[in-house]
Amino acid sequence: MKLRKLKKESEKMKKMSNKGFTLIELLAVITIMGILMLVAIPAVTRTIENSRRDTFADIANEYINAVRNAVLADNIVCYESGDWRVASANPDGTYIFPICTSSATCEDMAMAASGTKVLQKSDIQQSTTDLMESGGKSPFGSAEMRGYVRMVKSTSTVAATGDGDATNKTKVEYTIMLIDSGKHGIDVEKKTTELKRSAVKTATSTAAINEPASANPCKNAEGTTETCHPCKMS
Repeated sequence: MKLRKLKKESEKMKKMSNKGFTLIELLAVITIMGILMLVAIPAVTRTIENSRRDTFADIANEYINAVRNAVLADNIVCYESGDWRVASANPDGTYIFPICTSSATCEDMAMAASGTKVLQKSDIQQSTTDLMESGGKSPFGSAEMRGYVRMVKSTSTVAATGDGDATNKTKVEYTIMLIDSGKHGIDVEKKTTELKRSAVKTATSTAAINEPASANPCKNAEGTTETCHPCKMS
């Protein structure tokens, strides 16, 4: 009797295990998965994009620091008064270090005042490579970079105190404009303290991004052409 009962229960369990999911159960699972994907995919995409924008800002900061360190080490020369001179020894003025990771996207750089081309695109690409021994490309698909670091050198006189003499204080301000071939980047010059995620625009968040004026970066914020001096690695 007990054996027959156990046999019936075993057969019942076997039928239940072979039954599987009903159509309604499958539709419910698919619906839940669809809702989860609708919520998760945009969040993941946003996280990835924000991470890339943070990395882009970090790379821009690395370019500024690399230029600053190269100037201090006398590894950068700038074209001034018809000759290439060590950047740290040059007088007050505006100096431009062009950035271009591929000669295919570079443009020759000319002196704003005379229009004379003093830097060929191949020189700019090589100078960029020498500045950033590794890396330097965009986190958005390793796209090529193009832009410049602007150095504005100015000297002011500090009044004498007590029996001391007046002294001169030299200040160099660095700003950068940088975009990649996919139109992601910084289309307005930024200082190091301004290089944050919000400064990096993406092709999906803006209808049009201005190309940095690498062909003529000697225009100031007001759009007026000023005398500038192209620079390169020595």
